[in-house]
Amino acid sequence: MRRLGTVYIPQRNKVAMLFILATPMTSNAALQNVGVKALEQALAATTVMTDSEALTFGFANIELNFIVDSDKSIDLKKNIDILSIPYHWQLSDIDKNWRHAINVRASYIEVERNSEPLTGYTNFKHEQVFSAFVQYSQHFQLDEHWYTGWGLGTHLSYYSNKYNYSEGFPDEIREALDGHIFNTSALVLMAEPVLHIGYQKDQSWGQWKVHNSNHYLIGQGVGGAAKSISDVNPEGWRVTNGIEFKFKVPQIWGVSDHIALDLKRIDIGGDMSGLSERGYYYETSVGWVIDTKNKVPLLDNIGIGFNINYGSSISGGSLVFYYNE
Repeated sequence: MRRLGTVYIPQRNKVAMLFILATPMTSNAALQNVGVKALEQALAATTVMTDSEALTFGFANIELNFIVDSDKSIDLKKNIDILSIPYHWQLSDIDKNWRHAINVRASYIEVERNSEPLTGYTNFKHEQVFSAFVQYSQHFQLDEHWYTGWGLGTHLSYYSNKYNYSEGFPDEIREALDGHIFNTSALVLMAEPVLHIGYQKDQSWGQWKVHNSNHYLIGQGVGGAAKSISDVNPEGWRVTNGIEFKFKVPQIWGVSDHIALDLKRIDIGGDMSGLSERGYYYETSVGWVIDTKNKVPLLDNIGIGFNINYGSSISGGSLVFYYNE
């Protein structure tokens, strides 16, 4: 179980909700819109949070004084737990330069935190997200250095929250919120196509690689207790650009291993934008990775490292544990 950030209603939605509650003539339709958007953003964010290529979390969080609001981000990380189990099946090569594979991932996210939808009322909210992901991908080695590829993945995610109102919370507001924003659930099916390209070159000390990947997400609510489930359509995109260095090190236990340094920028938009007010963030990670293929069942590699995230809602440093990277 690894410590993460949080799934939350962005501040602009909170402000909008307070304005809506002050205008009873339009509260039902407006609350429905805010509730739908909150569900869409929470579900879109989970597809990023459970993908270690886009966002990395660790088992120990470290405040970095040179990062603005790092202490606040660390507090956010402590509010949520995540378990993500990925696996990669390499299929028989189509051609010597044309490979394909199946990637699967099961994940669980849990959030427990206090929120303040109305000034003076602090209430406890518990959120859960269960997700299953499967992807078919192809990889083309264009020449000695250049490569490209594509993939098509499907997410099936179930989001639910339980909200305990504090004593004295207005009953009429509670009735308006329940089923739209609080005490609700949604089962959503999402498709995620991806296109990537890169350039890699071997060196005497190891290898360096420049990489780019482009993801698009579109989904549809198919079930759950949300009053407007048919209107829940998460949509978003993310683009990752980075450079990675792999340094050779002496073999341990007769298996290959290396030191990896990866620097990347992730741009996000649509319903994923709640993860960063700027619309982008940076990650730098360094770690020791050991290849365990054919040594340990269901485990391709394992390692440990350190990650620095800057510009997202969970900025800061983390010790990280790698598996099946």
